[in-house]
Amino acid sequence: MNAGSIRLVFTIIYSLFLGYGVTVGTTIYGLMDRNATKESTCSNLPEVWGNEYIQHFPFVALFCLFAALINQSKPKQLPITIFMGVCGYVTNYFSTKKLGSNQVANTVGAFTIGLLANLYSRLWHGHAAAAIIPGIFTLVPSGLASSGSIISGLEYAEAVASGNASSTTSTSSNTSLTSLGYGMIQTAIGISVGLFISALIVYPHGKKRSGIFSL
Repeated sequence: MNAGSIRLVFTIIYSLFLGYGVTVGTTIYGLMDRNATKESTCSNLPEVWGNEYIQHFPFVALFCLFAALINQSKPKQLPITIFMGVCGYVTNYFSTKKLGSNQVANTVGAFTIGLLANLYSRLWHGHAAAAIIPGIFTLVPSGLASSGSIISGLEYAEAVASGNASSTTSTSSNTSLTSLGYGMIQTAIGISVGLFISALIVYPHGKKRSGIFSL
């Protein structure tokens, strides 16, 4: 619990650095390049084989593969790790479209990953805590974008480049950084609740020497 609390505080501070870096970097580049784009969303994207799901799910599998290799997973763990990561992202993706709540979607995605990981540990005696890490990575980055810090940084950079920056714009930027910290806390809580519920279902009486129950 103490180690998790320390890491959570470090994550919040690090996310604030990321939000500040996005704002400063966007502003400096906007001053250097007058032709920089002001669009906050991608438009006129071509359809890949006419299916929106092909634009997301195969790349999630590749991301989980590379994340597992970076974390030095064993070759025999790669298939189950990629499967858990894709399942977690799929449930998170459809939950976000259906519910529109990023926190609830993170809980559902983490619950799916945790349930599969605990079943993998109980039935096949695998190392569940190591197998879920790439899958959890797919749930975290959405917190940075959903908090609106990127869009706020773009708006502030546009105001500075046009010479219309004011204290109100600066205040909105600071508010966005604060919301980024809150967003990361909500994301962490949602993932923790999902993992905890999945552990309670598979191990209702607890399990000794298990990192997944207290992760």
